[in-house]
Amino acid sequence: MEKYIQNFNNPIYKEYLDKLQFVYSYKIKILKKEQDDSRYFKEDAKTIELKYNNMHILITKPKYKNIFHEIELIKAEKKNLLIDYNNLQYKILHDLNKETDFKKYKDLIEKLKQLDDKVKIYLDYYIKINEINKNKYEVNIKNREDIKKKKIELYNDILQEQDSILNKKRIIDYLEFSKQYYNTYNKNENTIDFIIEKLPEIKEDNIIKKTVKKEKQEIKPKLKKTDEEIEKEARSKLKKKIKEKLDNTSQQDLDKLEKAVKDKFLKLFKFKNQKECSDRAYKAKHFMKKPEIIDIIKKSKDIEKRLPDNYMSLSKADICQELYKL
Repeated sequence: MEKYIQNFNNPIYKEYLDKLQFVYSYKIKILKKEQDDSRYFKEDAKTIELKYNNMHILITKPKYKNIFHEIELIKAEKKNLLIDYNNLQYKILHDLNKETDFKKYKDLIEKLKQLDDKVKIYLDYYIKINEINKNKYEVNIKNREDIKKKKIELYNDILQEQDSILNKKRIIDYLEFSKQYYNTYNKNENTIDFIIEKLPEIKEDNIIKKTVKKEKQEIKPKLKKTDEEIEKEARSKLKKKIKEKLDNTSQQDLDKLEKAVKDKFLKLFKFKNQKECSDRAYKAKHFMKKPEIIDIIKKSKDIEKRLPDNYMSLSKADICQELYKL
């Protein structure tokens, strides 16, 4: 059974399935025109061969066996063996047998046992591989629901976000989640009723790699900025806005802005005050470990600059005290 499971999950078999899509995409191109020595597509029961200019692929197909067809063949073989088995058993019980019949009888019993074991292997494989397949399908459904929730959350954030830079990043993420969401529909729960007796073989030369258009390659890195780059740009934009309004802004208004930044930062934590921050009751809803607190601080560079240089080496209680001194 393990051999069949390994064959099904073997990277060579996965590569074969991917290569089929690649080859058939060129088959359509070739069949639209007249075939010649430089461009042709051939397929029979055992092989697939593709020639497209300098590219050449020769695939030896895997050898499949239908599980239930094989079981039916075993049943038919067993039925014939049971006739001989019953005849020999009758002779032995009534002392009508020859000396050589004992060996034949013993060999028949062994052969019948081997056939039963083979059926068991096929059925165990069928149950196991489809159980794995079902689990993958259920994980896929869960992923679909998780992505759907993320899409809804992100959509609401896009509607509420005023910062154009952050909004641009969120829109890109939303489109990526949409792509992932629809890709989950490409994975269906199929019943596996075959074994792979022999893995495929792939020989290839001068493979044409499909590349993305240059425009997309150039644009994508610019749009897909890291969280740190986006935060840096957002801070830079905020500083410019503050600089423009600084001369016309009272100290009182600046203090209000400072408080708003601090309050927004503290809302990132589960705790609501210094006491809850320092609390060691790990079962409490407001409890956070020291590394979790530090991770949030690291993401807020402006806040981190205002803490002591050695804040990470401080105790959790001391870090909490520093936070609420801001």
